[in-house]
Order: sequence, then C-alpha cells, then structure tokens
Amino acid sequence: MTAIGVTGYLFYLGESILALISMVVFGKLIVFHFIMEYFDRKNPKKQKNNQNMERIKI
Repeated sequence: MTAIGVTGYLFYLGESILALISMVVFGKLIVFHFIMEYFDRKNPKKQKNNQNMERIKI
C-alpha cells in the first residue's frame, strides 16, 4: 500500500520520472518478497522451532 501511495503521490505532483523510478524500485522489492516466500514454502525441511539449528561454540 505504501508503494502505491508514494507512486500515486509523485504522479499527482507531476514528478513522472520519480514516480517511474519508485515503481521500478518498489516492483523489484515486491517481486523479491514473493520469490522468497515461494522458496520458503517449497522447502519442506525447514522447521518452525529451529531444532536443527547449530549453535556457535565460543
């Protein structure tokens, strides 16, 4: 929602170049989010309680 608001406000102000730049930047972030969520759901080995996580020994 923030990305739409910022881009829309920049178009309203007449800053079309900045609005296009913000669309590209926000678009990449949104696509990255969906890709990461897809891979998280695809990996069945991941456990929610992190029982298999190694501890760092000092």
